Amino acid sequence: MPLSLLLALATAHAITQPPDVLITGATGRLGSLLYQQAKADTRIGSVRAFVYNVTKARAALGCQKCDPSEGIYVGDVRNPLALNAAANGVDAVLVAVGASPSDTPAVAKAIEVDGVENTARAIYASKGAAGQVVLCSSMGTTLPSPDPRQGGSILFYKLNAEASLLAADVNSVVVKPCGLSLSPAGQSDLLVGQDDSLLNLTVPVVARADVARVMIEATVRREAQLRFDLCARRGAPTTDLGALLDAARYPSARR
Repeated sequence: MPLSLLLALATAHAITQPPDVLITGATGRLGSLLYQQAKADTRIGSVRAFVYNVTKARAALGCQKCDPSEGIYVGDVRNPLALNAAANGVDAVLVAVGASPSDTPAVAKAIEVDGVENTARAIYASKGAAGQVVLCSSMGTTLPSPDPRQGGSILFYKLNAEASLLAADVNSVVVKPCGLSLSPAGQSDLLVGQDDSLLNLTVPVVARADVARVMIEATVRREAQLRFDLCARRGAPTTDLGALLDAARYPSARR
């Protein structure tokens, strides 16, 4: 059989196989939802968690040993070696790590920007340009002087992380939610947009659980070079997340 045909068959096989994923920040409010939903989704292969604290992992993820034998990797996104080990062999990394308002600017930059760059390098080392990073960023990055309650200077670092990721040689997805709530998934009409236009909604809030759903859908669909705002309003619950992701593209790039 010609080599070109073998390569084509291998590529097709890889695309049809459920993706193996790593979730960073897996003990956080969004990260734990991503972990739970990914574990329950039959379209996802193996699920790993990258955590900073074993005690939190035991409480949030229900692990016992909380080590690689259970798919739990302990480390810091600022440490490339630990991240590379956790990402080795996976197809995608879902990023739910974020800086805290109490962090110094240097720490915020190291988490938000350096951490995302380390993540892109780690997935590239695992899968090359076929690897995928799905990043949860934030709306509000067009604001010149955001209020600390809206994210403050952290939004500047998130914007830098987005630009760095979209320029990386991997499949990149940037999801930029509005205000986050603890509401259950699947209760609202989800909206997508660009450039913070959805901040004009009366109550710009979306459930974290819905953000997790959208991130997982983008992973399953192997989306690439996609960046969009995500919010919600009262109305018929959104069930077709594939159509939602198609609508998130600029008109010239829609499928």
